[in-house]
Amino acid sequence: MFKKVLVGLLMLLAVVSTAVADADAAVASPVIRVGLGANQINLVLSADNDFTVNDNTTKEVIGEFKAKQKVSVSVKNALITVNGAAVSAREIAVIAKEGETPTIEVNNHNYRGDITIHRTNGKTGLTVVDTLLLEEYLYGVIPKEISPDWPVESLKAQAVAARTYALYMMNKYASDGYDVNTTTDCQVYGGRTIEDPRSTRAVNDTAGQVIQYQGRLIPAYFHSDGGGYTENSENVWGGYEPSLRAVVDYDQKSPHYRWKKEIKPRDMEDTLRAAGYDVGTLQAIEMSHLNNPPTNAPDRGVSGRVKTVRLIGTNGSVEISGNKLRTILGLDSTLFDIKIVLPTEKFFDVDIVDTYGNIGTKKVDMNLAPQTEPNLFTDKPTTRRIGGRSNETVLFSGYGWGHGLGLSQWGAKAMAEKAPPGETAYFQEILKHYYTGVEIQKVY
Repeated sequence: MFKKVLVGLLMLLAVVSTAVADADAAVASPVIRVGLGANQINLVLSADNDFTVNDNTTKEVIGEFKAKQKVSVSVKNALITVNGAAVSAREIAVIAKEGETPTIEVNNHNYRGDITIHRTNGKTGLTVVDTLLLEEYLYGVIPKEISPDWPVESLKAQAVAARTYALYMMNKYASDGYDVNTTTDCQVYGGRTIEDPRSTRAVNDTAGQVIQYQGRLIPAYFHSDGGGYTENSENVWGGYEPSLRAVVDYDQKSPHYRWKKEIKPRDMEDTLRAAGYDVGTLQAIEMSHLNNPPTNAPDRGVSGRVKTVRLIGTNGSVEISGNKLRTILGLDSTLFDIKIVLPTEKFFDVDIVDTYGNIGTKKVDMNLAPQTEPNLFTDKPTTRRIGGRSNETVLFSGYGWGHGLGLSQWGAKAMAEKAPPGETAYFQEILKHYYTGVEIQKVY
C-alpha cells in the first residue's frame, strides 16, 4: 500500500512539475510568427532529420521524407503542390522528427521552429511562416543587424532594442498569418544559418528585457549611425514619440560618418521623372544650408536632417520630403547639404563643403555655377542654381547612414568600448542615452 501511495505521489509531483515547467516556458518564451516570404511560386524544403509534410488542418501526413531529401512545393491552379502532386490542404506543415534541435531548411536557409506554408492572402503565390520562440528569433536577428565581434554591451543593447521592436510590431502582417517579415521593413532575420555564439549570449543575458516609456513598449527604432546627432521622430516620419528625441551621437568612427554622392543634373532629372516628379530641365534646388546642431531651419530637423527640398525646373517647382528624395536618389541619409560644382574644382580634394560643425570656414569657389552665395549663419532656405553647363554636378555631401531615430549602432559600439571594466549592465546606459525617458524592464 505504501509503495502504491509513494508511486502515486511521485507521479503527481511529476505532473505538477511538468505543468509548472510548461507554464514557466509559456511565460518565458513568447512566440513570434515570421514571414519568410510572401507570394512565392516555388520553394525547396528539407530538414536535418527525417521529416513529413502534413495537412496542417487535418494533421494528415501528405508525404514522408528522409533527412536532407529535397522536396519541391509550388502552387498550380490555385492548389498547393508537393513534388508536383496537387494536395487539398489549405496549409501544409513541415514536421521534423525529434532530435537535437531539429532544423528545417527553406530555399537553402536553415530555421528553428515550425514551418508552415499557405496560399498568400489576396495573391496567387505561397507564404512561408516560421513560428518560433521570440528569443530564438532574436538569435537570427542580432548577427544580421550588428557585428557579433563588437563589444558585448553594444550587442546587449541591440538585443533589447530588437526584442522591444519585435513585440511592438506584433501582428503587423496578421492579414497574411504572420507578425513580422525578414526585411528592414521590420528587422532583418537570417534564421539559424547566421547565428553566432556571441550574439546568442547577448540575447540570453538580456532575456525578457524590454524598453518602456511610462509603462508601455516603445517603437525602438535603430539605425547604423546618426552622423553626429540623432533626430526627433516627428521630423522623420511625422508622428511625435516622446522616447525618440534628438541626442548627440558618438558615431565618428563609422565608415559612413561622412559620405558624398555626385549626380549629373540630367541624370537627376531622369530619376525624378521616373519617380513621378517631372520638373523638366532642373534649374535650381532650394534648401537651407547645413549648420551645427541643434538647428532651427524650417526645412530641417533638430539634427539638420532635411525635411523638405524645393526642386525648380522648366515645368515648374515641386516640394519633396527629404525622405522621399533620399529614397529616389539612393542617399545614405537625409543629413546632407547640396552644392553645384564643376569637375575642375579642387573642391573634391578637400572637405570645404563640411559646414556641419565648421561654421564660418566654408570657402566659395569662383568656378561655381551662378547661385546665391551661402550664408552659414542663416536658417532660411537658399537657392543653388544650375547653370546648364554639361560638366556640372550636383554634389550631395552628408553624414550618417539610416533614418536617424533611436539607437545608433555605431554610437552604441563607441559607448560600449568606454564601459567600465567588468560592468555587465552598461547596455542600459546606452539605451537610456538613445531613447529618452525610458526604463529597462524584465517582462518575462
